[in-house]
Amino acid sequence: MTVRLPASGPDLEFQAHVDNGQLWLQTCQDCDKAIFMPRILCPHCGSLKLAWHPASGLGTVYSRTVLYGRPKPGESRPQRHALVLVDLDEGPRMMSRLPDTDPDDITIGMRVKARIEGDAGAHAVVFDPCEETRS
Repeated sequence: MTVRLPASGPDLEFQAHVDNGQLWLQTCQDCDKAIFMPRILCPHCGSLKLAWHPASGLGTVYSRTVLYGRPKPGESRPQRHALVLVDLDEGPRMMSRLPDTDPDDITIGMRVKARIEGDAGAHAVVFDPCEETRS
């Protein structure tokens, strides 16, 4: 499946940062709140003054759900993976995955660090567990 992004706008800018291996967030220059999903105006105060800044990539698992796919031919057990909501240290919440972590090992409150994975044109922000505690 090929995802088509608009020719311009905040979604394209976000994806350009991700394609360069970086997680950037918009920050409102009027109310100083970080924003995710990319937008053209601040959802907190309505300002049009949004700027891009690099994010720390650190966050905390807010929730998780385990999904079960159909077994592949020759397999008896279904494929499992978890979707998580992560509260980024900057404030926004984003949905993602911890692809290299068993779903049973993902806990609410777990500290995670973002990384970019995928092939050219199909990069995504995913997370890995980290030992760092929130200050």
